[in-house]
Amino acid sequence: MLMLRGYIDESHDPNPIPQVFTLSCIIGFDNMLPWFEMAWAKVVEEKNVQLKEQCRPPISRYHASNCSSRHGEFADWSVDEQIEFSLKLFNVFRNHPIHIHAFDMPLQLLVQEIPETAENSVGFAYVILLFYLMQQISEKTLSLYPDDLISLHHDHCDYDGALADAFGQVLDDPTFKRSDQYTSITPEHWQKCLMLQPADLIAYENFKEGMQHYHPSPKIKGRRKSLEALRYRWYWCSGEWAWVRRYSAIENPD
Repeated sequence: MLMLRGYIDESHDPNPIPQVFTLSCIIGFDNMLPWFEMAWAKVVEEKNVQLKEQCRPPISRYHASNCSSRHGEFADWSVDEQIEFSLKLFNVFRNHPIHIHAFDMPLQLLVQEIPETAENSVGFAYVILLFYLMQQISEKTLSLYPDDLISLHHDHCDYDGALADAFGQVLDDPTFKRSDQYTSITPEHWQKCLMLQPADLIAYENFKEGMQHYHPSPKIKGRRKSLEALRYRWYWCSGEWAWVRRYSAIENPD
């Protein structure tokens, strides 16, 4: 019996009621993820060595939205520098394949359909999309490893308690498949959990893909180049609700 670990993160726009909210999960075996972590940490450490040599401030971590928009710790970076750094991180995914699952919801459309969610649309999305994530993990990942277990770890947030309650309710549901393979869900702080950084990257990239789907920009055609750079086989389809879309990447063609 082996142990799988899933790392969950979210991404959304800053509107009081976000246009799009994404929840994603990256999954790997406990005995393989350290190689992913070391490769990721090496990219960040090498970049910090370069920054220090240039008398520039190092970064504390990879932060997807700040890196993409060159804000915060990435404010003095050039576009070419940002792209080069991102491609090196994408190569970590290519060299250490993992399972990826993500769902998004257009919360402003959701509130139009269900006005009661307006007061806490983000909390509602967290709980609903956790269920969808677990359902898809069961169907697409755990079905491949029926004898193994999985623990879930999410970025610490205001909804830690709600996520724990939702997790327990899912496992108490006698109709939920493979519930016996889930062990726990745990909030983690990014300072002590490196795997939340690649989870952040995947959440952000799928969020941007969701934004393009619901609010298309004529400047962007086809899939985001960043998702293409990961070179996974991506699958998109609608969920049971018209306003839920899901993504998954189960295998790396390389």
